[in-house]
Amino acid sequence: MSSTNLKKRGGVEKRRPDLDTLYSVNADGSRNMLHPADVKGRWQVRVNLFWGVLLLIYAGLPWIQIGGHPAVHFDIPGREAHLFGISFTNQDFYLMFFVLTGIGFALFSITALFGRVWCGFACPQTVFMEGVFRRIERWIEGPRNARIRRNAGPWNFDKVWRKGLKNGIYVFLVLLITNIFLSYFIPVRELIRVIPEGPGEHMAAFGWMLFFSVIGFINFAWFREQTCLIICPYGRLQSALVDEDTIVIGYDGRRGEPRSLRKDEGGDCIDCFRCVEVCPTGVDIRNGLQMECVGCTRCIDACDDVMRKIGKPEGLVRYDSRRAFETGERKSFLRPRLFVYLFFGLLGLTVATVTVSRRATFQANVLRARGMPYTIADGRIRNLLNLHLQNKQDRPMVLKIEPETETAGQVEFLIPQPRVQLEPMQDLEFPVFAYVDQDNYHGAFTAALVVSDSLSGDSKRLEITFRGP
Repeated sequence: MSSTNLKKRGGVEKRRPDLDTLYSVNADGSRNMLHPADVKGRWQVRVNLFWGVLLLIYAGLPWIQIGGHPAVHFDIPGREAHLFGISFTNQDFYLMFFVLTGIGFALFSITALFGRVWCGFACPQTVFMEGVFRRIERWIEGPRNARIRRNAGPWNFDKVWRKGLKNGIYVFLVLLITNIFLSYFIPVRELIRVIPEGPGEHMAAFGWMLFFSVIGFINFAWFREQTCLIICPYGRLQSALVDEDTIVIGYDGRRGEPRSLRKDEGGDCIDCFRCVEVCPTGVDIRNGLQMECVGCTRCIDACDDVMRKIGKPEGLVRYDSRRAFETGERKSFLRPRLFVYLFFGLLGLTVATVTVSRRATFQANVLRARGMPYTIADGRIRNLLNLHLQNKQDRPMVLKIEPETETAGQVEFLIPQPRVQLEPMQDLEFPVFAYVDQDNYHGAFTAALVVSDSLSGDSKRLEITFRGP
């Protein structure tokens, strides 16, 4: 570890974050456990309100029913999904490409405008870690300095009961969060019914719940900020998405430097280290924009609080562009890369929206049966086909299957079920036979079946190629 990131504070050399090392990792490779201090301020009020809304949506969405189904429900065994009153089957999975593409480029656009605002305000890791688990920790184990002293000291009754209570609550919260997540795949009312029954017939669901609970507990109780620093790729993408005009959290070095412990000497920064103490990833924002910064705004409120106490203007640490921090110049938000991101984002979401609005109410496919392409009996050539029908609606439907009028004279179809009733989301497969007199067959030709919904009038034309000797 270089001497440049060590500074004596109270006669003791104290490590300071730098741009060359991770503050959460010591020089010998061991873990430097971070203990962010609590902070209050206008940005914390905003972010806490936003987190509260997100947590309410996460916990409340499974209880909302739309059209007889949960508002968001992914039925993996049934190969279907229900999203805000719209039902999807496995045949609609291709739409995910356009949805994810649109969301991805929308996130790129937001990052190009405001940096990692997603990480600080809406990422589940941040919402649960900072909005729930670290609050519990501060409530039970006390403020930052008390936690550091207790962790460095020997195990005693005070340390045991606080750690035990904290981790017991963590286990309960992780199980609760995991079961809420599970309710997006198993309707919540059914989940409440099966939980008291134990694993039994629901071993798969129980196994996934247990797996995610273990992973969640390790994450929130121990791994913590390392998820953002090591596993999540978004911080690394940031360098390719932001530019000099992106609005990010930064330090006004022109105003703050040179730092001085005396408020009437040097710049406005008194080097109090408060911005580092409150940071959940151990970033010194004064070193500039870094991959570890998740845009949580805690350093803004911490610095503003110090500035108020020493009678200096707020905003030494604030949201602004790097160009403004360095030169005081501000340019327009409208930049070429932003238009590219917005175009592709809107294109993906538009294609997905239009495709969903125009998708058929049922799926119908006809395939040639396996085995011989045709058989000959009593002077007639027979082709065996398999007709697959699927109701993609949340209502029963009656489908009518009949030969297309234009080809009815060329081939005779034997349809065992010319009218098929399908329950919501039900699919059915059955054989269809096509016959042609051998004397009238002069080579492969195309015929067609028409499948129509008797209620909506939607129809689909299915072409087949009749084959013979």
